[in-house]
Amino acid sequence: MGSKAPGSPDRQISITREFIAEQLPLIVLTFAAGLGAAYLQHGIVPGSDVAFPVAGVRVPIWHLVWMGVWTGYTLALVGEASGIFALPYTMSVLQFSSPAVSPTTQILTLFNPLGALFGFRRNRQWNLDFALWVCVGGAMGALIGPFVRLTLLSDVKPFTFIVGLALVFVGGHLCIAAARGFLSRHSGEGIDARFRAQAQVHRDAGRAPAGVPPGTPIETVSKSGNHITLSFWGETWTVRPSALFIIGFGVGIISSALGVGGGFLLVPILAMIYHLPMYVVVAATIPYVIVLSFVALVTYSGIVPAITGISIAPEWAWGLFAASGGILGSWAAAKTQRFVPEYSLKVMLGGITGIAGLLYVLDMFVELPFKL
Repeated sequence: MGSKAPGSPDRQISITREFIAEQLPLIVLTFAAGLGAAYLQHGIVPGSDVAFPVAGVRVPIWHLVWMGVWTGYTLALVGEASGIFALPYTMSVLQFSSPAVSPTTQILTLFNPLGALFGFRRNRQWNLDFALWVCVGGAMGALIGPFVRLTLLSDVKPFTFIVGLALVFVGGHLCIAAARGFLSRHSGEGIDARFRAQAQVHRDAGRAPAGVPPGTPIETVSKSGNHITLSFWGETWTVRPSALFIIGFGVGIISSALGVGGGFLLVPILAMIYHLPMYVVVAATIPYVIVLSFVALVTYSGIVPAITGISIAPEWAWGLFAASGGILGSWAAAKTQRFVPEYSLKVMLGGITGIAGLLYVLDMFVELPFKL
């Protein structure tokens, strides 16, 4: 029998089965863990009628789940976890702004990318050689960041101002690169042109216009102690494990200090330095966010109190309810990313990065109508 067309009913059934077999149990278990955590931590299930005791605010549970869905989908498309959107939304809209918001958001960024991880792995956008050293660096950085947050960064504004300047620069660079990709899409060269041609073939055949063929793998062409060469869809890139470790370490310190997953920095850095497409970047950044968030959460919850006597308990139920929605959103992003042109993904990434950076910069000088 021949292989099934990407847009055929059989293909759709396979995606449905994937969701039912892999994602639905994970979503249900995470939501149930939120209920269990609420009872264990507080003896009640907070929500719209009863305030979350650590957060000090009343929020309907469905609102937390929905926050996870939209932040998880939007950011997983460009290889990030939901923290860079969820953290300011939590602080400004939901009014949870105590120090406990950092480890609570870290719960979301730990579980939210699992949907994307399984989804991208099914798509074969997965490469452990690429992910290994950046994850090791992130884990080391996450052991340091929480201590930096509690000591040197008690006033975090000067720190976020510098981060903001870097993000504005990187976001602008990515938007310029996206514009160049859009203008050269008819050249017949590169991934953007290949995406357009492939999508047109699918349209002409009456199928969904997927630009990246399903199952296109990220492969390791060669590796040694000082280099890893990756290939994807006819293109190759060479990266150095030592550089990946250093990048992961630095991003790990900054991100765990802020209480986010790190993708908002790591993705644009990899895209800018190595000119990697978003389809490849996810192979490193999604595992990275999970590893970083786990180590940072352990550091905030266990290591910091043991060494300093300062305890910052997260609102476990809050983070798990949001994560149950985030898993769904990030999985949906993994299933739809190959329908989005590379230049569009760069515009999204550049816009998100630049706007986040601009807000960090402005927060240094003016009082914003919401909290960062």
